[in-house]
Amino acid sequence: MINYTLKQLYSFEAVVRLKSFTKASKELFVTQPAVYMQVQQLTQNIGSDLINTKGKTVTPTYIGKKFYQTCVEVISTLEGSKLDIDQTLDPEAGHLQIAVATTTNSFVSRILAKFKSEFPKMTFHLEVTNRKMLLEKLTNNTADLVIMGEPPLEMNLETQPFMENPLIAIAHPDHPLLGKNNTIKALNKETLITREEGSGTRITIERITGMQFNSDIQINSNEAIIEAVQAGLGIGFVSKHTVKLELENDIIKQLSAEKFPITRHWYVVHNKKSTLSPIAQKFKAFIIDNS
Repeated sequence: MINYTLKQLYSFEAVVRLKSFTKASKELFVTQPAVYMQVQQLTQNIGSDLINTKGKTVTPTYIGKKFYQTCVEVISTLEGSKLDIDQTLDPEAGHLQIAVATTTNSFVSRILAKFKSEFPKMTFHLEVTNRKMLLEKLTNNTADLVIMGEPPLEMNLETQPFMENPLIAIAHPDHPLLGKNNTIKALNKETLITREEGSGTRITIERITGMQFNSDIQINSNEAIIEAVQAGLGIGFVSKHTVKLELENDIIKQLSAEKFPITRHWYVVHNKKSTLSPIAQKFKAFIIDNS
């Protein structure tokens, strides 16, 4: 007979995912000792150590990694069952777990506000994160829908492009390259500011232009890239959607360059193995129809 409890599974899953007892306790709205006690009881029930703790660093053991996947599947099944019941009773209610790329936040919030006005009973959790975490959520099926740049072809995903996403080069208003039709070779002589390795923006630019970002300046948010360009640190590369106001007010300038703008698309994505809830289906259709 299995003696695991739901509290134990939720606590363990949160601790491993967040890599912290403190963060897990805040997410679960319980005290840190309570989370620790649940994980300890689960460890005793299984009969093997599940977590290694070194200072404030928490990592799963070999058995812990295997059991974590079980927790994810069990919790996903239980949450899905609850949603199915709730949304059968009221198809226009329900809860959405949405994860989006950092570069989409400027317009996703507006889409959500419009959707919420049409379906006031629905609730949602919006997580803005990087490409690596989005792919992890798609792999683990821990988000109903993901909004991101070009999805990887090797994953078993349902993808739908819904809006163009032009990538542009930006510079300080006094930059000497403004007004010229610059080559990639000319850009490579400048200090180039881009996202961290593994970001969708960086992967796309390197693949299409052949540029190599060899400067020491790597930034993990578009807002910080814009600020760095404003400060005159170098040339940046961002989605045009994220700098509309700055361009209109001449805070920065769009740089004319070979192969730019690079036109790609935003996609609404989910794992093919997942069955979308009624409210998730409605939101996906809403995004596509209102893009």
